[in-house]
Amino acid sequence: MHIFIILITLLVFGNIAYSEEIISTNEKAEIELLKILDHMRNGKNEDALMVAELLSKNYPNFKLGKIIYADLLSSYLQKKPLLGSNSKDKELNDLKSEAKARINFDSVYKKNDLLPYSIIQLSKNVNFAFLIELTKSRLYVVKNNNGVPEVIADFYVSIGKGGFNKVISGDNKTPVGIYKITSHLIDDDLPELYGNGAYPINYPNVWDKKNNKTGYGIWIHGVPRDVYSRPPLTSEGCVVTSNHTLKKLSKYISIRNTPVILVENVKWIKRNIWHENNKNAKNVIEFWEKTWESLDPHNFISLHSINFKSDKHDFEKRVAHILRIIKKKKYINVKIEDLNLFYYPQNKNVIFSYFRQHYESNNFKTSSNKQLFWKKESDGKWRIILEDT
Repeated sequence: MHIFIILITLLVFGNIAYSEEIISTNEKAEIELLKILDHMRNGKNEDALMVAELLSKNYPNFKLGKIIYADLLSSYLQKKPLLGSNSKDKELNDLKSEAKARINFDSVYKKNDLLPYSIIQLSKNVNFAFLIELTKSRLYVVKNNNGVPEVIADFYVSIGKGGFNKVISGDNKTPVGIYKITSHLIDDDLPELYGNGAYPINYPNVWDKKNNKTGYGIWIHGVPRDVYSRPPLTSEGCVVTSNHTLKKLSKYISIRNTPVILVENVKWIKRNIWHENNKNAKNVIEFWEKTWESLDPHNFISLHSINFKSDKHDFEKRVAHILRIIKKKKYINVKIEDLNLFYYPQNKNVIFSYFRQHYESNNFKTSSNKQLFWKKESDGKWRIILEDT
């Protein structure tokens, strides 16, 4: 998808030079807009109105700023807010959608000291994660506080024009799932369409492929420097931010390490519930380790779902493999490092774990990165449904 877009955009924009003045102007406008929204969320509508008036005068081409100023003015004069009305003009409706997404956002996690349900544990080598709430056009920066996922910032983003839950190539939807940032594409190597840069993610991942999802080229990226606003549904599936936001996000990113969790809606939970979930999920992993080390093939087999899949085995082949090799084992030691645990989005009773595994027996020794997907089945027991090494 992106290869074609890049070639076309290079042809179209190749001879256009965007000045530093345009870059700084748009970023300054975004900063002033954020001040207005901050005032509004804190109930300081008069302060917001004053900043909005200046924004409208200083940046006359910033249409979103004008709409928010007009709405604040209407509210101040006790007239009907403009954002509630519909228009036949698509561009105007898009701007209103963006305004409402920005203004109506409620940082409930701050008010109630809540944690995201979907992140069970972050390993010591993961400093930050990105949690994206697709229905609210919001990206949360999650800090790893000794394994506890604490949100420290949030930003407005746009997603695919087709919405979310990507299934096939070309559906213009943003994926739902758990991914990693795989690389950094710098400004100089990209068309103007992508602004200050881009961070590709590994869609489709192993879970997507198991579920026959297709497509490619899903990035987190900026916008052209002559673009002020981005409606909530605007991309071909990517997560799009302002260039100002992208610069802020860059300091939290570690290539091939930063998790990106894309969910329909964030489920917020109290800390005591989070700690209970964390304990229960870690118990599942620890029980798997001990069962493997016990050399009891039948107990170890029982931790695999009959729907088990890996790159080499289905359930029958995995059973045969375990029975064949365990006869030669005098001992097995398994050590897990850098354990990450998540409840997988849109999949009830599925835990996604990935970690560094160190395996040693009397006749074999290896270390590898492993991904295990666990499903809580009808008898209440957690079993491995998908493995990737």
